[in-house]
Amino acid sequence: MKKYFLLTIISFLLFSFTYGQKKEKIIVIKSTEHQAERLYNDAVKSYESKQYAEAIDFLNQSLKINDSLATSYHLLSIIQQEMGNKQAAIQTLQTYSKATQHKDTAAYMIAQVFYGDNNLDSASSYLNYCISKNPSYFNAFYLLGNINFEQEKYNDAISNYTKVINISTTSADAYNDRASAKRMLEKYDEAIEDYNMAITLKKNALFYNNRGSAKMKLEKYDEAIEDYTTAILLDSNCYQAINNRGVAKIEKKDYKGAIEDFNLCVKRKKDYYAAINNRGIAYYKNKRYKEAIEDFNFILSVNPSEASAYLHRGNTKEMLRDNEGACSDWKKAAELGIEEAEGYVKKQCEKQ
Repeated sequence: MKKYFLLTIISFLLFSFTYGQKKEKIIVIKSTEHQAERLYNDAVKSYESKQYAEAIDFLNQSLKINDSLATSYHLLSIIQQEMGNKQAAIQTLQTYSKATQHKDTAAYMIAQVFYGDNNLDSASSYLNYCISKNPSYFNAFYLLGNINFEQEKYNDAISNYTKVINISTTSADAYNDRASAKRMLEKYDEAIEDYNMAITLKKNALFYNNRGSAKMKLEKYDEAIEDYTTAILLDSNCYQAINNRGVAKIEKKDYKGAIEDFNLCVKRKKDYYAAINNRGIAYYKNKRYKEAIEDFNFILSVNPSEASAYLHRGNTKEMLRDNEGACSDWKKAAELGIEEAEGYVKKQCEKQ
């Protein structure tokens, strides 16, 4: 039996605090008793209309009147980042740190900038400083958990997400991300428990998608399909869940249903290549070999180094009696590190 590589997607809530990954929420000060606050609100309006120079002018005026107004420093640093000047953003927040008693908040803001610039060591240093000033600053623990996750330090990530949960027991996102870290450690039952808690706290499509992916690892395909379907009902544009439901249907040998899901996924997100790869596999399993080759050809046109696509296309060509083409693809897959392909080359190609 030929080996195939299906692509299931688990969605993490990492980057929750990253500029550029998630739009920063800009507050408007309701109380405008002071001139500095009125100038800040004027800056918000200018920022929202992308009049950055005007916004910066308002913020500078605001800070001349009140040099410890956190919102002004925060917005100024965001504008500087959006203008591509992250160093200026850091300097702005360092100035704020000197002017304020809220050293924890200043350190956290600086950590955000470093994190957005992928400087994880500096981000971690400022987060640890933030926590030293305020051991209950749960956002700092959360961002540290995200950094741990990106560094594949999953036990450390679990520890920091747990600290978030201990401080804020209703943090559904923290339960979801702790579950995802446990999933990476193959602790699927524990992961499902955390996903259950996240779902209890918040009915979120991605939470259901992620729990479905953990159930897939336990080969609970019917339960996984139920979770993916719930995710899609909650958010019809949740293409990850649509793709993953198709993968579960392949495992159930429902190839027609899988193809329908992959078609829907591509309709929702045209450049979602995982679904095209998986559709090719479903076509192959359904003996629609020409259509399978079309999908694998497309994947390779986008990424000529996609080893699994060479393997799958080789398998498909073999079924069409194109042994020369199959061997060519298997050899390429073997060169790119697919051990399965090496076996096919030795058994079926070197004798030719």
